[in-house]
Amino acid sequence: MLQTLTLFHPVWAQADPDDLARADEQMARGNFRTWAKITSHVYAARERDPARRVDRELIEHACARLGPYP
Repeated sequence: MLQTLTLFHPVWAQADPDDLARADEQMARGNFRTWAKITSHVYAARERDPARRVDRELIEHACARLGPYP
């Protein structure tokens, strides 16, 4: 999944693989549709603040926006 994400969208190229693995384990569970939603939220946050790093905090914030049932 991790390699696919970096190919899917360049926003993931700078992310720590451990943070991506954690998000996949806890939230996405290998579901690419869920990853597309997370990507959308991360991308929107970076559009508002281009200097923001894609770190654990940003990824967790994006996952929290999915609600209880991603």
